[in-house]
Amino acid sequence: MKKKGLIALLIVILLGGALWISMSFAKRPFTKDVTSFKVNEGESISTVLNRMDNEGLIRSKNLVKLYIKVKGLKTEIKPGGYRFNKSNTTEELVNILNTGSNDESNVKVTIPEGCNIEEIAALLDKSGIVKKDDFIASVKTYKIPNYIKADSNRRYALEGYLFPETYELHKDMKGEEVIAIMLKQFETELKKIEKKANKTINVEDVDKLVTMASIVEKEIESPSERGKAASVFYNRINKQMKLQSCATVLYAMNQYKPKLYDKDLQIESPYNTYKVAGLPAGPICSPGRDCLYAALVPESTNYLYFVSYNNGTHFFTNDYNEFLKVKEKTQGN
Repeated sequence: MKKKGLIALLIVILLGGALWISMSFAKRPFTKDVTSFKVNEGESISTVLNRMDNEGLIRSKNLVKLYIKVKGLKTEIKPGGYRFNKSNTTEELVNILNTGSNDESNVKVTIPEGCNIEEIAALLDKSGIVKKDDFIASVKTYKIPNYIKADSNRRYALEGYLFPETYELHKDMKGEEVIAIMLKQFETELKKIEKKANKTINVEDVDKLVTMASIVEKEIESPSERGKAASVFYNRINKQMKLQSCATVLYAMNQYKPKLYDKDLQIESPYNTYKVAGLPAGPICSPGRDCLYAALVPESTNYLYFVSYNNGTHFFTNDYNEFLKVKEKTQGN
């Protein structure tokens, strides 16, 4: 009996020691001095630990999961970029994930509505995310999704599809990584717009929708006028009238001018809607969600013309002579 008792005691001691060692490993899970890690939207703590384990960043995912369960740690983790030290405990790991991103290499950058690809590239460069030339090079070589029309007349196939939003990116990213994120955001927003409008957008119509939305974005400042402006352009197309959008001329010129002259309107370009019939060769900027919605659900009007009051609003009419009178009064030409 004494021998059996001694063996039992020894087993208990060994098991206890093994448990203590295991929990010690679990308490200090990291294998590297500094570990950078990105948590994606919708990932659970289990998924994150599995990935960390696969990448050799932690000693044992199972031990860490057990430690979290035994300690009853709450795991309401947030997506973002994280940086961990080897000295971080499991409690600190969970707390950091629950709190949010702590990676100083993360950069928040806002892409305003109405930016074109070259302006987006400049913003990304300024934020230290990717060099402008490198981003442009990635834009030119990126494999375009099936909803974008392949057209050699376009300046950039991806123009209009890099969705304007505030993104949390990383310094020194690859251009194609940023493009993938922005395209995914575009696809997400398009689904939201479909749901809001209770309409299904056919793949073959996406390109025309984005092109129209981009023109509205550059022409119209007031949100209340976007649906009206879209109706003007659609009405002109239906009547086989040229769109005559100054915004498309500016894109064709690839420069900004506060005022366009008759000679500017004569520029030969597939984007110049004073010269080409219907829509231009492609989008002229990245439209926001409101302009995409206006292009999908325009107001029902008989308007064919609009002219700026020079205060951010416009006069709309279907009468050409009335249009000319207001234009003369507001713009002096």
